[in-house]
Amino acid sequence: MHYFKTILNYIVYLNVIIATSAGVLIAGISNLFGIENIIEYGFFGFFATFFVYNSHRLVKVNSETKTPWLKWVSRHKKFILNLSVLSGLVSVLCFIKLINVISITIVALIIIAVCIAFFYVIRLGQKNIRELPYLKVHSIAFTWTAIIVLFPIMNENVFDSQVLLYFIPAHYLYFLAVAIPFDIRDLKHDLPTQKTIPQVIGVKNAKIVAVILLTITILLINIFSNSYLLTPLFLLAISVQILLVVSIKLTQKDFHYNILIDGSIALLGLSYLIS
Repeated sequence: MHYFKTILNYIVYLNVIIATSAGVLIAGISNLFGIENIIEYGFFGFFATFFVYNSHRLVKVNSETKTPWLKWVSRHKKFILNLSVLSGLVSVLCFIKLINVISITIVALIIIAVCIAFFYVIRLGQKNIRELPYLKVHSIAFTWTAIIVLFPIMNENVFDSQVLLYFIPAHYLYFLAVAIPFDIRDLKHDLPTQKTIPQVIGVKNAKIVAVILLTITILLINIFSNSYLLTPLFLLAISVQILLVVSIKLTQKDFHYNILIDGSIALLGLSYLIS
């Protein structure tokens, strides 16, 4: 039992689940658009996410109130630093291998996404991006959309009007919806000036907003694909997220968020992989 708990702590606190979900989702999207090197995109998504999330925790451990997971990070700081550096290098190598055309649009997209990820926890002046009013979930949704959705589509030049009008907005709203539960979790830590969705409209209404966003995701994907993508696994992936959002309680532990909610993102990716 002790060893199982230790392994579970490493999986949760090292962001293995969210990194895996990112890798599966970008691989699934690549498969959906007929891109051949889906494995390379999957590795890029995994290691880039692993690097960003663990780097964030290394910054937070020195600047924020010590939560249980930050205390764990503090005890394993050197190990996490080494893993972060290694995963950062691997993600850069994957990016160099994947990049087809160095266009202004792709360079601008990557620079903006990297800056948002960097200044999400690093303060520029008095505040970082996550502390600015109303921006916390949108910065997360933009970064995920840019790296996981936009990058492979733009890099492989499989852009069209349907993708722009429906597919990309559908996933931006999906990432917004998935981020809202974490704002509910962070209510006891976030500053009132951050104006997160649950702070502004309350926990119950924040859940309703997340469910509405997930429902709109289904509608937009339906328009984009003429029901082709509305497979049982796709509908299960969205339904599971809805159930997880509805079942949120302020007393829930990290397991609900870092394994169930983060892990359910992989179901969406799997639905695209088998489409």
